[in-house]
Amino acid sequence: MKIALRSLLPLLLCLLIAACGNSDDAPQGQAEAARLGVVGQAPGGTPFVANLTLSLEEFAHLASVSFAIAAKPGTFSKPMAATYSRAWLERSGAWRPGDKQLVVPVFGLYAGYANQLAISATFEDESRHEAALTVVAPAYAGPGSVYNTPEVRTPRSAAAAPGIDYMLIKNNFTAPAVLDSDGNLRWIGDNVPSSATTHFSGDAFYVGSSTTPDLYRFDLTGAYTTIPLASTRYTNFHHDLTRGKQGLLAELDAVDAGVQKIESILVEIGTGGEILKEWDLAQIFRAAMRAGGDDPSNFVRDGVDWFHMNSAIYVPADDTLLISSRENFVVKLDYQTGRIKWLFGDTTKHWYVDYPSLRALALELTAGKAPIGQHTLSIASNGELLLFNNGLGNLNPAPGTAPGLSRDFSTPSRYVIDEQAGTAAEVWTYAAEPPVLSDICSSTYETTPGNYLVVYAAAGARTRARFLGIDSAFEVAFDVEYPSLNCATVFIAEPIAFTGLVFD
Repeated sequence: MKIALRSLLPLLLCLLIAACGNSDDAPQGQAEAARLGVVGQAPGGTPFVANLTLSLEEFAHLASVSFAIAAKPGTFSKPMAATYSRAWLERSGAWRPGDKQLVVPVFGLYAGYANQLAISATFEDESRHEAALTVVAPAYAGPGSVYNTPEVRTPRSAAAAPGIDYMLIKNNFTAPAVLDSDGNLRWIGDNVPSSATTHFSGDAFYVGSSTTPDLYRFDLTGAYTTIPLASTRYTNFHHDLTRGKQGLLAELDAVDAGVQKIESILVEIGTGGEILKEWDLAQIFRAAMRAGGDDPSNFVRDGVDWFHMNSAIYVPADDTLLISSRENFVVKLDYQTGRIKWLFGDTTKHWYVDYPSLRALALELTAGKAPIGQHTLSIASNGELLLFNNGLGNLNPAPGTAPGLSRDFSTPSRYVIDEQAGTAAEVWTYAAEPPVLSDICSSTYETTPGNYLVVYAAAGARTRARFLGIDSAFEVAFDVEYPSLNCATVFIAEPIAFTGLVFD
């Protein structure tokens, strides 16, 4: 990676003398005294990252440093932009007082392109120093190259606003990636075998290992460090990683007394690997079923994937957890006690047909279709439940029990839940034409009120991944597709705010 010298040399001269043009244009006050200048650059871990070295005579009065990468002509995603506070720069080691230099990471570059970059330094007296330069990034040819060549079915244009500019791609073959809504790859980390279990928090991506009880922390340069969990009871992460009440909600496998606990344990962890709280769904359901007079032995089956937890979120509005059991239902738990508040799913399945204790907890569907094989729970801006409704019935039913219904299409679905009445109604869904079946993985999220990101991760008989930006009136803002195999290219894609990040 290099900075084009033709555009940089005039800029360096301007910065070093702290003036461009006549004296009326010169920075004033603390900005002038700081004598800010660009003195070097170094490539990051991938072509999407560069590290700029700035000279700075006076760091004490610096308030923040910002950068913005101009959008390519003919694209409609907002510019990638971020701001670093002085505290963040000092804490991260970016400020080198001995050399009076500041190293600023710039991320979100277009690979194989001459990026137009704007840098702004703001000082405590509100004086500013601004600069513009060109950063030429090499082409990307790493393990995520599949994202370089989308099949564009409907390009993003000025005609429809999807409410989204950047997407975090959680996948099953490489590090987490970030795409913009025009289909350009804008960030990817160093290679790890899988990033399906990923969450962006603060100034880093956190990725749970699919093979070990380790948490990876990716900094913005793309490099990662390994953080072991503070318990050897857990064996690996699986599925998603989301914001919890205090830390991160992690779906973990475990071994207890030699018995495997498969995809039925939710744990809140700290970003340093601390174990904050645990919910063992096997224990929770055994206790609830016995209290209701049922024998749970043919439902809760240790050593078997009877629950298949694939999504869990914390709901601060009522201090609860919403958890998706792909094999059975959506379940709502009290955060503090783990008590089951309600169940919502296909009532032709074993859990409803054979167990009065569970049937008593079921919401009644009053409109639309029930969740079947669902993924990616979230709460919409109006408080309603949003999920991807895959439509695939039970894959691992207990012998002699009903596997439930399966559909030949998949949709995003939004539900109104009336807890007092014990009812649920599907109030919005998007049915693609022709219908699309994505029976595993996949996701849907509200981007801004009334706009949605919908990802069919396993379309085309699990060979294609398709991304759509749509609104409540079903207008398609963009529609792009990638080759995939069994959710490799994308497990989940969720909105990520790469247009105005602030690092304090």
